[in-house]
Amino acid sequence: MSTLQRRSALSHRTALASGASEAILGERPHDGKLILRGALDLIGAACAQVLGVPMPGSANHTASGQRSTVQWLGPDEWLLVTAPGAEAVLASDLRQALLGKHHQIADVTDYYTTIELSGSRSRDMLMKIATADFHPKVFKAGMGMTTNLARTVAWLRQTRDDRESGGPAFDIVIRISMADYLWCLLAEAGREWGLPAQEPKGKVKLHLPHFETDGSRP
Repeated sequence: MSTLQRRSALSHRTALASGASEAILGERPHDGKLILRGALDLIGAACAQVLGVPMPGSANHTASGQRSTVQWLGPDEWLLVTAPGAEAVLASDLRQALLGKHHQIADVTDYYTTIELSGSRSRDMLMKIATADFHPKVFKAGMGMTTNLARTVAWLRQTRDDRESGGPAFDIVIRISMADYLWCLLAEAGREWGLPAQEPKGKVKLHLPHFETDGSRP
């Protein structure tokens, strides 16, 4: 019997890094990803028992346990990120714990990939393309949000503090159809710190403020 092989959304790309590691770009493609929906007061306790960590109850909050990282997406919606291949068992355990409680669990593993961004200038790169406030006094390790990054919408979480070795780090969960565009856009945002230019598939125009109308650099 043949075994299906998952293919990375960015399999045609290789990890990028500036010479001084000011900006590092990579992909973590096969993490399990579940969307959980339900009223927190009805499902929170049961989910916490399965996950081993309380469910985040307000905007910009995340929580990390042994089985998953949980990111608040809305008053009744969370993103659960697991180790690759662990999503099916986790979904089954949650459904069992939530029997009789109104809820929804959707496996979105194959709809999204995770772009890893790190380095001392990674926050500056995000500030070039984001509509959110990424000042380190406002957005810190352990926080997460849904945000526009140029013409994409992504779920973003800061995974490492600015003061730690290597500087801040971020996980950006993005639809696979938007992944190549965002990869190239982030590379362009890091050009001044040494990241190489990346040509988008289909020659899609990037949308940084300093771009000319024909998509070329001034």
